[in-house]
Amino acid sequence: MTRILLGSAGAFQESKPMIVSAGGVSLVVVRLGQQVYAVQNRCPHLGLPLGNGPLDGTTITCPWHGSQFDICTGQNLDWVRGIAGVRMPNWSRKLLALGREPQPLTTYSVIEQQGELFVELAPT
Repeated sequence: MTRILLGSAGAFQESKPMIVSAGGVSLVVVRLGQQVYAVQNRCPHLGLPLGNGPLDGTTITCPWHGSQFDICTGQNLDWVRGIAGVRMPNWSRKLLALGREPQPLTTYSVIEQQGELFVELAPT
């Protein structure tokens, strides 16, 4: 397991996802209350970046196909809801999924020490 500095803990504001690179891995990092969470900046549907998707509470939505995930656990909440922010009818969802089954996000442990945040680059 590799521990990598993300930056000053104060740089990560409440409910404001930040895209950062750590050890060659692109991450979405967000502070929610006293906890900081990190997930790979990659939607498991087609591997597209997730970090610019909206965050509502603990739910992050893929900006490309609308899949929704719990950013704290990585759990898939809803799979392939549309295209580029446009919601599609339920009958079309299987087509948009391209045969891929719902997958969770890859999550990583974040440690706060002496005012700095570190990520452990072994998936949790």
